[in-house]
This record gives sequence, C-alpha cells and structure tokens, in this order.
Amino acid sequence: MIDSSLKRRLIIAGACFSAGIVAWLAVNGYKIAEVRNRDIPNFENLRHGSTLVEVAGAPIDSDDLEWEYNLHLKGMVGPGEMTPIPDLGNKFEKELSPLKQSLLAGMIERKALFKYLQQDKKFDIEDPSRYTACLKEWQTSIEENPGLFGSSRSRELLKNRLCERSIILQYVEARIFPLTEPRETEITEYYKNHLPEFRLPPQAIVRQVVLPDEPAARRVKREINQHNFAEMARKHSIAPEGETSGGKVGPFAKGDVPAVFDVSFEMQPGQISEILKSTYGFHIIMLQEKRPRRELSLKEATPKIRAVLLAKRKDEEYRKWLESALNSIPITSPRS
Repeated sequence: MIDSSLKRRLIIAGACFSAGIVAWLAVNGYKIAEVRNRDIPNFENLRHGSTLVEVAGAPIDSDDLEWEYNLHLKGMVGPGEMTPIPDLGNKFEKELSPLKQSLLAGMIERKALFKYLQQDKKFDIEDPSRYTACLKEWQTSIEENPGLFGSSRSRELLKNRLCERSIILQYVEARIFPLTEPRETEITEYYKNHLPEFRLPPQAIVRQVVLPDEPAARRVKREINQHNFAEMARKHSIAPEGETSGGKVGPFAKGDVPAVFDVSFEMQPGQISEILKSTYGFHIIMLQEKRPRRELSLKEATPKIRAVLLAKRKDEEYRKWLESALNSIPITSPRS
C-alpha cells in the first residue's frame, strides 16, 4: 500500500516542476510541440528494454516508461505532469497507448530541459546545495515505500526524476523568471486600458453564525447581539470562519456568495438578521459594513495588475526558453 503522504509529496514535487510558483506551467499548451510531430512508436508488443526515444543521445527505453506508468497507476503522478498530446484519431487503437504517449512526452520534456540547462555556464549545476532537497525527498520516499523502490534501478530512476525536476525549477526561478518583473509604466498603461476591471459593485462585510439545526439557531438567536456576535460565532458556528475570524465574511458583492447573504444588502450596519436556512445550515447574519460602488485607484489595483502582467511575462519567457531548448537538444526516435 502506498503511503498517502508520499503520494502527495511526489505529486507536489513533480507536477510541472513544482506546485508552487510555476504551477501555471501545468495548463499551458506548448509543451514538447516538436515531439508531437515525431513518429514515436505505439506501445503494443514492445520488447523489454527497447529504446523509444533518445534525448541528446541518452535513451529512454520501454522499461523507463513502464516504471513511470506504474507511478501513474499508483496515483503518484499528477495530471499536470502529463504533457497534452493532440487528437490521435484512430492511430492508436488501444486506450493505454495515448496515456503512455502523454507520459513519454513529459519524460522527454524533462530530459531535454535538464540537458539544456547543463549547458548554461552561469548556472552552477554542480553545486551540492542544489541537490539537498531532492535527495532528502528521495531518501524519505524509499524509507516509506521499500517495496515500491526496492531495486537499485527503481531507486535510481526515482532520484533522477526528483532531482531533474528540482533543478529545472531552480533554473527557471534563477535564470528565467527574474527577467519578467513588469515596469511601473506597464502597470500604469494596463490600468488606463482596463478601467472596467477595477470598477467594484456595492459590497458588504458581514459576520455570521451557522448552526446545524433550527433549535440550536433559536437558542443562539436569543442570546446574540452586535457586541457579542464575534464571540458567539467562535463558540457556536460550524462554519470554518467562525473560529478563525469570529464569523467574518467579505467583502463580497451580490452573486459572489450563496444567495442567503443577499439579505445583507437590505440591512443596516449592526443589524442582525432573522434565522436563515440554506444547504449549509441555519444562518444568523449581522451586517458589519456596506461599501458603495467605486473604482479602485491605481495604487489599489497595482497588486492585481502586477500579478496579471507577471503571469503573462512568465508565460512568454517560458515559451521562448522551451523553444530554444527543443531546437538545440536533439530528440530522435529509432523509427524516425
């Protein structure tokens, strides 16, 4: 049985190099475009250890792919790691062939990018500190699942998988993404050209207590007032924000939250609602603040604009880097 914490760690460590700042890579559609057009074989009747593809002369064989496929079957490969492939039509009749195609394309991408960054003299890939995290992850994985990673070959494949992705992430953070910080002039220009995005509708901030049944709601309603509302929310509410923030919800606009909160737009600050029923339970709501329709200032909008521009620039820089890598690293198939 695979330890669930290991599943989470392998998926998080692997998916698109990381589930952290480069998680956006999982949804772009430009992965390994060159490989898609190659004659990568189907996977019927493959011989044990037969070479599928060579990346800069380094082979990926059928056993490597089978090992990756087994990780996928055990839930240790996240969907973000599976490189999208085009519609294959009737080219591969068996369902497993497209799945293995996608897994193989992801392996090729990882190997190609790792080979490419090894050529960058400004990035010290030999620095032992770069391998600290992935080697620790590797050791923990083996200790927790000795049956899955019992052979020396399986352990070596796991180490390569974890460390290649870790090093690629470090390279992207150090050499690609620092080039993407938007300038103040770009932020100002975006703000001027997208003003409708920064016009906020009327909003409300409320506190709520959510009870599991109507008798409990009635008991709380008899005792609650605007002065003890936050305390009562922490003590009685079954909603998560009860304990964490005294039942505070918002700011929100109509339509942003369940319809039970619409009543808050008809209330006055400090007013407490009657008991309101929803699929979540029985609510008691107090309006804390109303905010009129307004337009965010450039200063207020800057964090959002910066995030939008940064994501776009990262996307562009990663595309260029990927294209450069694929153009310079030879990827060949024995059947090409």
